[in-house]
Amino acid sequence: LRQQVRFADTIDALLADGYRLFIEASAHPVLGLGMEETIERADVPATVVPTLRRDHGDAAQLTRAAAHAFTAGADVDWRRWFPADPTPRTVDLPTYAFQRQHHWLERAAAPVAGGGEQGAAESQLWRAVEELDLGLLAETLGSEEGSAEAVRALEPALPVLQGWRRRHRDQATIDSWRYRVTWKHQPDPTAPELGGAWLLFVPSGHVEHPAVRATVDALTAHGADGVRLHPVETGRVRRAELASVDTDGLAGIVNLLALDEEPHAEHPAVPAGLAATTTLIQALGDNGTSAPLHTVTQGAVSTGATDPLTHPLQAHVWGLGRVAALEHPRLWAGLIDLPARVDTHIHARLAATLLPREEDQTAIRPTGVHTRRFTHAPTSPTTHRAEPSWRPEGTTLITGGTGGIGAVLARWLAHRGAPHLHLTSRRGPDAPGAAELAAELTGLGTTVTVTACDVSDADGVRRLVDDMPDEHPLTAVIHAAGITDLTSVADLTTARLGEILGSKSGAAWTLHEATRGMELSAFVMFSSGAGVWGSGQQGAYGAANHFLDALAEHRRSQRLPATTVAWGPWAEAGMSADPESLTYFKRFGLLPIGPELCVKALHQAVDAGDTTLTVANFDWARFTPTFTAQRPSPFLDDIPQNRREAEQTGSAAETGAFRAELAKTPAAQRLGFLVQHVRTYAAATLGRTVEDIPAAQPFQELGFDSLTAVQLRNQLNATTGLTLPATVIFDHPTSEALAAHLRGQLGDDGGAAGEGTVLAALDKWDATYGTAEVDEAARRRIVGRLQVLVSKWSPAQESPEGGDSAHSDLEAASADDIFDLISSEFGKS
Repeated sequence: LRQQVRFADTIDALLADGYRLFIEASAHPVLGLGMEETIERADVPATVVPTLRRDHGDAAQLTRAAAHAFTAGADVDWRRWFPADPTPRTVDLPTYAFQRQHHWLERAAAPVAGGGEQGAAESQLWRAVEELDLGLLAETLGSEEGSAEAVRALEPALPVLQGWRRRHRDQATIDSWRYRVTWKHQPDPTAPELGGAWLLFVPSGHVEHPAVRATVDALTAHGADGVRLHPVETGRVRRAELASVDTDGLAGIVNLLALDEEPHAEHPAVPAGLAATTTLIQALGDNGTSAPLHTVTQGAVSTGATDPLTHPLQAHVWGLGRVAALEHPRLWAGLIDLPARVDTHIHARLAATLLPREEDQTAIRPTGVHTRRFTHAPTSPTTHRAEPSWRPEGTTLITGGTGGIGAVLARWLAHRGAPHLHLTSRRGPDAPGAAELAAELTGLGTTVTVTACDVSDADGVRRLVDDMPDEHPLTAVIHAAGITDLTSVADLTTARLGEILGSKSGAAWTLHEATRGMELSAFVMFSSGAGVWGSGQQGAYGAANHFLDALAEHRRSQRLPATTVAWGPWAEAGMSADPESLTYFKRFGLLPIGPELCVKALHQAVDAGDTTLTVANFDWARFTPTFTAQRPSPFLDDIPQNRREAEQTGSAAETGAFRAELAKTPAAQRLGFLVQHVRTYAAATLGRTVEDIPAAQPFQELGFDSLTAVQLRNQLNATTGLTLPATVIFDHPTSEALAAHLRGQLGDDGGAAGEGTVLAALDKWDATYGTAEVDEAARRRIVGRLQVLVSKWSPAQESPEGGDSAHSDLEAASADDIFDLISSEFGKS
């Protein structure tokens, strides 16, 4: 018993840590049922996958287990499963999963000598190439081709093949890490109808700003009962002052403070509108408002190449807002960006965006409404070039150059033949390891300058750029400096904002302005996932990093080079490379990425001209449930792994499709539909065809045990939306019996009113109405109606006088007698 308790506690702890997939690797499952019971008790969506089973220990069963794990979100390396290159061909699924069958043969591939042995042979061949093992190569090629002379003739080619193979695998890994932000065009909404009173926070002096007037007009034209403006002195606003504003009874609040892009008087790296927005979020949290907060910007994002980003400084609010959404999920309604030119055509779109909805990152443009999405980044022939063409010339400036990531970049550039590297950091030559790094780079043939420069000092950065040597003019900038921060939005001060923004976004803006007239071949900025999807307690860091993406888009619109890469955690360098941080990120689905491949990904991005890119290794099965625990995130909906996860866990759409199909089926055919549904999933659980599952044969005779019973139960729960017990197939032991049970649970009785339905209706009537609230005359009328109903439902009996005895009794009954009769005959059980 103690062992069972410890086992259950272990599973509970793993569930609490975010684990959602449990694979029991054994000859026969013995822990699966216990895990299922613990998961069911915890009421957490999780999957248990056994590998082998008694009498089912062949490759087919192992393949089935791998497929089950894959559909549950596991990252299965199918290249290892099918070692031959290229990966095996795929066959399109039917339009509706599991509801259609192919009744034709797929065109067979040309037969290959050796059949199933080909994959193993090719795997062994590539292993011999990778290990430069001539003996294994001879064995793999066979006696005829593998003669000593033939093998020796191949020996010079082995290193070339080995290099190709490794590049191929590295590139496949990099491709799987590449993501980008896109904008999805949405259909225009119908004319929305807003209601209630609305409060708009606007910067003082911006009351007549086109974005403010457009918001007021959109609300007024679409039914708002009243629109009140509250001007704010953005540079001097106080938290208590905003918290005292009356927000009771509001339908919504619109924040337009980001329109003020002037630098804060005391902290010039912080736009005044960003500081005021931070204070507003804090104040609304303090006064406990229940009205949703919508934040509006103008020209802060770009939806595509033809949509220039005109106001990058306002983009800070987008980075802050994504963190606010995680920390204040009930207050935060979303981000809305208006086009550079505002006219009456956007009013309906803006009003619709202010309605309650899941989409929380929207850009309104003359072409329509666009919503922000995260997708895999496509690659091009340029991306896959064996040797990228971009090479450093002149001077390459690296901010943060003596830190972990800066040192990795410096070594990479030195190996690429950089003539001169200028490394800056706060301590410069006095930084730990700076002298050793400079000596190492010099040994690689690169001249090195190490300078102490606080990049948050705008004047210092300008002097740094102006002082570049004439013999090595500045041709490339890599901005990798920055400091991280863990402060919630509720506790964030303007001073702390200034520290974080100064070294990251403030320095990037200064470098942009100082080099705008130079002929640069690359302007690279290091960003973070906190600026792309948001991360709790990183409001300032998210704002600073998202600005880098906006600046890259802004520079591209001005035909200036720019590449921003938002990185996941690096494994051996950077601010999050310590074991504790990496363990933390792993728990939430962000796996560390190796510096060597990161550098390759960066080089390819610069070479291909990527403007913004995310490079990260996601465990989507863990990341998405954690990220969306408090609020949904349509931003992640277009990731294929997330769609597969949603399908696997029995989404509302899947249940809705099943129930819609059941509703369309004629009543007389519904039992047959459910029988077929049960047989289909029973066959899938046992790895058989539907024809192997007779409707009247007991499940246990078909080979079901406690484990497969739970698996079948899970599949039926996912599709029907019911919560069936683990013993359901033993309580209803055939497909017919189980289908009949499902029919009752789904509330479908084929149109016939059964005893349970009638009694339930009477119970509801009895619980709803009482005699005390009904006067005597009304009671007599009700009793008369009840007498007719009782007469109708009573068994036909002839009285001794030949009349209806039941009817005669009712004629003489009082109202209390009638209620007593209903209570005794049809009362609650």
